[in-house]
Amino acid sequence: MAGKKNRVNILTVCGVGSGSSLILRMYVEDVLEELGANYKVAAGQASEAKGTSADIVMCAEEFYSVVKDSPARVVTIHSFTDKDELRRKLREVLTSMGYI
Repeated sequence: MAGKKNRVNILTVCGVGSGSSLILRMYVEDVLEELGANYKVAAGQASEAKGTSADIVMCAEEFYSVVKDSPARVVTIHSFTDKDELRRKLREVLTSMGYI
């Protein structure tokens, strides 16, 4: 059985990169701690997603059209403050990618 990958890099994004992306970053970091993942999370503008080296881009559903062509796996979130949604989606994507 293959081992886990080392560290997942996640980019949380919003329209400007200084509002909801920062809030999402904090909640994502909390959930990643709970899941025991090794991680690095950065916040930025949705337009940065196309050129990112992150493994995962996370954003509100309304930004999907901006980030859909990112080389990273895109995860959309309905409610940033819903830790159950974040936990479920992060567990699913991190497991499928071999990070947990």
